[in-house]
Amino acid sequence: MVKTKRMGMSLLLGSSVMVAGPVIAGCVPGSTSVTHADWAATEGAMGRINMEEVEEAFKKSQTVEEFEKRLNEIYEGDGIVLVRAKDEDGKRVIEGYEDLNKDDDIVSEQDDLLFTITNDNDSNDLRGNGANRHYRSSFGGGNFLFTYLIFSSLTRGGYGYYTPRNRGPQMRTDRARYRDSQAYAGGPRGGQVSKNSSYYSRQRASNPNAYNTAGRQLSPARSSYISTARTSGSFKGSNTGVRAGFGKVGGRGGSASGGGGAQIIIGHESW
Repeated sequence: MVKTKRMGMSLLLGSSVMVAGPVIAGCVPGSTSVTHADWAATEGAMGRINMEEVEEAFKKSQTVEEFEKRLNEIYEGDGIVLVRAKDEDGKRVIEGYEDLNKDDDIVSEQDDLLFTITNDNDSNDLRGNGANRHYRSSFGGGNFLFTYLIFSSLTRGGYGYYTPRNRGPQMRTDRARYRDSQAYAGGPRGGQVSKNSSYYSRQRASNPNAYNTAGRQLSPARSSYISTARTSGSFKGSNTGVRAGFGKVGGRGGSASGGGGAQIIIGHESW
């Protein structure tokens, strides 16, 4: 099976700072607060996700719950990642959304589609959406998970699988616990954030134009989310990045080296 990938590059922060990995939103030393532009430039705020890790999670997961759990360990945004699956034109499709409106349900007009996985004749096509649209990968395997999803949908009247709303609170609790661990924030051997940093660096090196363009072609739901965060000031309480693990990663207002190079750390004083 031939595997193809389209990769690209990281955005400029504000007007002058370029990053190789996640920007962690916090209070900038010497200033009163982080700016909206600082927060909006983080991979999590834009809706970027490590697509290579998504593919790996899909191949290894034996249940949809395991897949959902792993997606939320990989992702750095504020909202949890929800999944739904359906049959479409004779093909099986999995969609992964960030729950931007935080209602524990997928509402296409209000949430952001991060990726789709389409299965057709034992071949899978992983495509990024929104800020991930530069990425595409074709691969085999994972049929067990698709079959599991189809059978799961039968208990719901055959309309397809979707993450149950009543699992949302537990998913957020599990994610918070994970983000407070070295498995996420990193230790001497790094963690998920290091892997993400390396991935974004490779995207940047491979196709800068496609990567930058993807970061500008955000969905209406994502653009509204970022705009609302500016108006309400909610970005100041964001946990995008590795806020819970600053001490493990880089110290106060410093920087940390991940697999993809230096991470810019925008302080970590409490609000």
